[in-house]
Amino acid sequence: MPTITNRNTNFTKEFLAQTELRFIDLVRVELPAGTLFYTNCEFDVAVTSEDGSTTETYLTGSGYINHSSISLSSQAKTDTLDITFDASQVDSTSTNIAAQLANGNVHGAPVTIKKAYVDSTGVVFNFIAYQGIIDNFSLKYNDDGASATIFCGGEFANFDK
Repeated sequence: MPTITNRNTNFTKEFLAQTELRFIDLVRVELPAGTLFYTNCEFDVAVTSEDGSTTETYLTGSGYINHSSISLSSQAKTDTLDITFDASQVDSTSTNIAAQLANGNVHGAPVTIKKAYVDSTGVVFNFIAYQGIIDNFSLKYNDDGASATIFCGGEFANFDK
């Protein structure tokens, strides 16, 4: 078997130095009134659905703030996940998730979070990091703003560990 004793890594170093690499969130909430798509990217992100039949456009500036940590594993987990949104009306084109939560039967609605790897050209690839359902939600309003938090679980979230 041949061995490589001296590799020149200058090309790789130069390429990585000129490339911005990062992960973004793609959040899909399937409510009875319609499916909502959110991202924390600075631009709208279009990706092909899992089955390849449609293009899903995840919108920026629609209030998505963050989610609690996700532990990636191939084993069935009893983990829960919290997703936080700015519940104030962001602009006239955004869908206020607080109104959707308060006015609809959202318990059991599917939630999917994808992680997308992006560079300066756009989305390179994405993968599903979390799939679960809405267990509950919280709306908080005060003089400084408003927030909505969705509490999610999976099929095994309500079982004892």
